[in-house]
Amino acid sequence: MSGAVLGAEVQRGGQDPTFSPGVGGPNTVVVSEEKPVVFQGEEDINFVQDNGQAIDPSQLIGVSGDAEGIPLEEPIPRDQELGQYAVNGQRDNIGLTVQRPRVTDLELFNERGVDVEGSTVQEDETLLVKADWNFQEAEDLSLEVTDENGNEITGDVLTNVESLTQDQLQELNGAYAEYPEMIDNPGQRGTGTGVEYLQGIGQFNQTQLSTGNTSVESAYWAIDLSDQSAGDYTITVEGWDNLDQESATQSTVVSVTGETNVALDLEGDEATRGENVRYTVRGSTAGASHIVTIEDNDFRNNQVNEEVFRGVEDVVDRGTLDTNNNGQADLAWAQVEVNEDTGLGVGQIDTSYLDDTNVDVNLYQEGVNLTDIAQDPGDTEDDRTLNVVQGGLTFDQPAGTYIAGQEVDVTGSAAPGVDEVAVYVRDQGDWELADINTDGEFTQEDLINVDSDGEWEERDVLLSQASDILSIPGRYRIGVVEGDDVLGQNGTIQEQLSTSAFSSATSEQTSIIVSEPTLGESNNSSLAASFGASAPAMAMQDGNNTTDDQRIQQDTPVTNENPTWVFRTYNGEISVEDGTVEVTGVAPGLQEVLVVMVDSRGRVVTETVSVDNNDIFEEDDIEFVNADGRELNEGEITGMVIGLGRDTVVGDGVVPGQDQADLASLENWIKSFGTGLTKDQVVARIVDETTGEAGSDDLMLRQNFRYADAATSISAILPQSEANVTTQPGLQSRVEPIPAGQTMVVEGVTNRKPDDNTITVEVINGPSADQFDSAAVDQWGRNGIWSVNISTEGIEPGTYTLEVDDGDNTDIVQFQVVGEGEGQQGEQAEQNQTTTEAGNETGAAEQNETQVGEETTAAADDQSQEDVQAGNTLEVRSEGTPLNYTIDFAGNVQAVSDQAEATDEVSDDGTVTGQIGNGDASDVYQFVGRITDVSAQGDLSNATFILNGNEVPPGELVESSGNSSSVVAPAIVGTA
Repeated sequence: MSGAVLGAEVQRGGQDPTFSPGVGGPNTVVVSEEKPVVFQGEEDINFVQDNGQAIDPSQLIGVSGDAEGIPLEEPIPRDQELGQYAVNGQRDNIGLTVQRPRVTDLELFNERGVDVEGSTVQEDETLLVKADWNFQEAEDLSLEVTDENGNEITGDVLTNVESLTQDQLQELNGAYAEYPEMIDNPGQRGTGTGVEYLQGIGQFNQTQLSTGNTSVESAYWAIDLSDQSAGDYTITVEGWDNLDQESATQSTVVSVTGETNVALDLEGDEATRGENVRYTVRGSTAGASHIVTIEDNDFRNNQVNEEVFRGVEDVVDRGTLDTNNNGQADLAWAQVEVNEDTGLGVGQIDTSYLDDTNVDVNLYQEGVNLTDIAQDPGDTEDDRTLNVVQGGLTFDQPAGTYIAGQEVDVTGSAAPGVDEVAVYVRDQGDWELADINTDGEFTQEDLINVDSDGEWEERDVLLSQASDILSIPGRYRIGVVEGDDVLGQNGTIQEQLSTSAFSSATSEQTSIIVSEPTLGESNNSSLAASFGASAPAMAMQDGNNTTDDQRIQQDTPVTNENPTWVFRTYNGEISVEDGTVEVTGVAPGLQEVLVVMVDSRGRVVTETVSVDNNDIFEEDDIEFVNADGRELNEGEITGMVIGLGRDTVVGDGVVPGQDQADLASLENWIKSFGTGLTKDQVVARIVDETTGEAGSDDLMLRQNFRYADAATSISAILPQSEANVTTQPGLQSRVEPIPAGQTMVVEGVTNRKPDDNTITVEVINGPSADQFDSAAVDQWGRNGIWSVNISTEGIEPGTYTLEVDDGDNTDIVQFQVVGEGEGQQGEQAEQNQTTTEAGNETGAAEQNETQVGEETTAAADDQSQEDVQAGNTLEVRSEGTPLNYTIDFAGNVQAVSDQAEATDEVSDDGTVTGQIGNGDASDVYQFVGRITDVSAQGDLSNATFILNGNEVPPGELVESSGNSSSVVAPAIVGTA
């Protein structure tokens, strides 16, 4: 009805209807105290008072919010400030309210009453369009449908109410529920708008809306796309006249498909077991329900599990079905509901539950229920085949080797979908389950969980306890199996697997070599197999697992820190003033070790030290005080570190007077020793009870060192240019003249601990002693050698006295500062020889002159380290019996070339190893420092030791050498 005035009118501010939202009719708004609503973008409004007198819109001034103080314009702009407006800007005066027009909702219901807005529909479906808006009293809504080419086809697709299903009619509300025939829309022509397909208040008459006080809440249209081609269609609703701005418009796109058969799609044809595979039901209608199934012969071990269908996305229910009532599930099923937004039914298959085979996934038509499927499982609408293949596992740690008794992390990775793994070990025959949690039982608790990143890990596993196989040294196989492959139907885990069962399961294996526990020092871990040949050499254990006290030899510069044993000594000693010793080492396969120290009177100090996760044991400050509070005697100390082997018991498993045979019991037994035993007796008893027992696998490291008074001395004073040619630093054997202006290097040796002490070096006397800077050092190596640099810039030539102080004792040495260019080389240019008087006095003679008496002449430029005479001489003799001996020196030692055998060896760390055979006279050595230990193979009573011309019994040699004085070579002073 083109241009007809049929629509109902509404009240907008007055007592009577004065406004028509539809085509034609009045357009009056009564400005009143109720402040009726108008909308941004409205045009052609007549503003009047209650008495009908017109009001100029400019008289309406904003009184709230952002509108305050702003006059109302007409037509009302689309950006007019929102808020209340009143005459003359007075809030209590009559006025109106400006709001933004909005289409608040747009829905599209298919024949099932499902909202398919933005979704896919079948081409033969009738759709119900429903729209809600907030400007019902201002304008009706207009519908427009366009195809994907932009062609407007609204008139072609609109249909009447008889085409709607009951489910669609249930969506009607308000006046349309009362008068559903009003959905029929013939189209109307508005002024200057063309044909409009309207719904709203203006489509009803006054009688319809007044009967039963019925109101219009939503607008409705019925459309039929069955004659349209498959494709995308845009449905738009907006105000029919002026209110068509963005907020007053809403659109949706619906895809029309020509598919009439329901189909099942899989995202891929193949999946690794454990992956989730997406499946899609397409070709159905939104809200339709379909059942998807997988039968029992496609499950692992035929164990049907409903969780093969994940409860995600469009899956509304799932379960298992016994089709023949035999008590066993024959298939798993999932109910999938086609999504109203997408027009698809989507779910996921968890392939963890499936066998590695071709798996059939079946889809049934809508309306087919479980009873129908049980009667005829083969009556499917569609099916797809998924090829499921085994996922992979890796075994990463331990890698290749394992030390019995060691706690290690057992780790690896797993393919997606593998939730748990089990560890198995094989020697010969079947694979045996590892009791990975070491609780003594084989249960599901021994399974290891796989995390979300595909990694599995069990930390700090004592493998030699988890598996008897790994408690004995040898070469074995260790592997990992997916948990589901070794779990029975009752939830029990298989304790043994045949080799074929292991291989057919999802599994991985590797070789592992088990070795004995070991002891070693922390900077020398060659005993740990993982370090290989690149580790430094160290003394090895003998057949009784006892390491002898012999030095480690390395070709390292003397300025580097030499390898030491587990007792961290300095220059082979611990000073009484420091009073504690640090013990550190490695003990792969052990949980704790026992530290024992024995003095010359047989007193003992014991300390139990734990081994950390890195196989390191360390105790920083073990005091030289026994359980009775008595300090150990000064002199030689025998230190031992004892560990228990694979059997974890001391010796043969029996410790005298103790109920147990662990380290604590051994410690108690050692503490029970009475007085009157010598060091050798105490050590012998401990060895006999541990490594000396028949069949024992105990471990022991043994080291001798001295417990002595603090000692710090000066070894050398040299120009910096000559410091690097020092052959044997740490000896009082070289003091050279220092050319003025050069840097002076002062070097020495100490037995103090660098952590707790500082050595200060200071020039205390001389022509310009106060011009020297003092120096200090608090870092040095285990050999005890320290060094500082002192500048002689601006120093006058002359004789100076230098003092070194460690806080408890000092050492003083004189040295010469000579003019620039002087020194040994400069002296040679001025005189050809230097005379030295007998005794301690040195004089310079005129050129070519010699002194009468016991005088010797030496060329100054021949003065070198090799020619400096050592302060002490030791001669070793044997009374007609071959003798193999070892002597340790704290200091410098060298063999007298014509009085020692070619087989005699002098190591860099001061250890002499020699032998005297039948017919040999003796071996002679010169040394600076002192003797720290003497030992021999055989009876020392056949040996004779001559120290500085005096025979000294072997047992008194250490003490006697400590009282001997060392000689500092006199400086050579040039003359003018």
